[in-house]
Amino acid sequence: MKTNKLFILGLSVLSILFTNCDNKEDATTSQNEFNFGATVSRDFKGKIVDENNNPIANATVILNGYEVTTNSSGIFSYVNASVKERFAYFTAEKDGFLSGSRTVMTHDGLNELTIMLLTPKVDMIQTGEIATVTVGNTSIKFDGAFTTESGEVYNGTVKVLSADLPANDPKVFDKMPGSLLAIDSNGDYKGLETFGMVNVELYGSDNQKLQLTEGHTAKITMDIATQAQQAIAPNIMPMWYFDVKKGVWVEEGFSERIGNQYVGNVSHFTVWNNDWAYPVANLNVVVTNADGTPVQGVKVEIFRPSVTAPADHWNVPLISLGVTGSNGTLSAGVPYNEVFVFRAYNINGLLINTQELPASTLANRTVYVVIPFNDRAATTKKN
Repeated sequence: MKTNKLFILGLSVLSILFTNCDNKEDATTSQNEFNFGATVSRDFKGKIVDENNNPIANATVILNGYEVTTNSSGIFSYVNASVKERFAYFTAEKDGFLSGSRTVMTHDGLNELTIMLLTPKVDMIQTGEIATVTVGNTSIKFDGAFTTESGEVYNGTVKVLSADLPANDPKVFDKMPGSLLAIDSNGDYKGLETFGMVNVELYGSDNQKLQLTEGHTAKITMDIATQAQQAIAPNIMPMWYFDVKKGVWVEEGFSERIGNQYVGNVSHFTVWNNDWAYPVANLNVVVTNADGTPVQGVKVEIFRPSVTAPADHWNVPLISLGVTGSNGTLSAGVPYNEVFVFRAYNINGLLINTQELPASTLANRTVYVVIPFNDRAATTKKN
């Protein structure tokens, strides 16, 4: 079947020079807009893996309608692919796994990415019957009404494939689809801070894809997974579904907080997300050695200062921005006009910089990271 991170300093770390050159950046633009950039040609090398980071061979990967297949090492590539500067959307499928995807902000040189496919929990329910399926910290209650993708009424056994993606899962950013870029109910682009996700796919006895019957809903009950989020979680939380065609999250409905759970009704299934939204700006990261040569493989994450201390939020960033490419750069969407903590890690996973960046009304800004000569051995990409 084709089924569609705080690190508290306790050790001495390597020092780097860090400057934020806001005075050379773009002027303020509407916080409701997000610029995907011009159409460019980019090279990509990717890997499809399972939850244990084992490679998945013969997985199907699609970029802008062009389909490739992973080799025995789970590797795929695209050369001179036509994409937007700040948006390239990949989807991946393999029998026995839920579908996966990744949205990438691109750069010159080789762009590298990983897509993790999840092995689903499988439950069987029957049409015409109320049934509840539980996966991890989430439960889904169905009313028994299902149709095929063509709109025909379906009767019989329903196969429910599901995976829980709680906010405190260290791998949540690897497991989730796309990125945390979203479109709210007003049509404005936003970034998301996840309070938990659930991935659900429905199939009939002939392995045909199913959906909920129009006019019917399913109830999703999801734990608020961390004490830190329980302390700040609002009583009403917007719900977002992942649009598998557009590669972004779309706001639809809301969940109500009941105790330390969010409860909401949905009318269809893909991946659903309880998320707090914020306007996004573009952050460019440039990492070089002291002699100006680019540094590849530096991992960058950002955190909200409000969640940098609670122990149950260790190793769970607001956003994992990715790693620098062969030209030492990366670009990603970050909170607009909001204070956040920037952290960078070398290829060995050691934290080499942490700094609180001030709020900025610029729509596009750059952070320059310069690594002294004595740190080069720790930041040179391994073969």
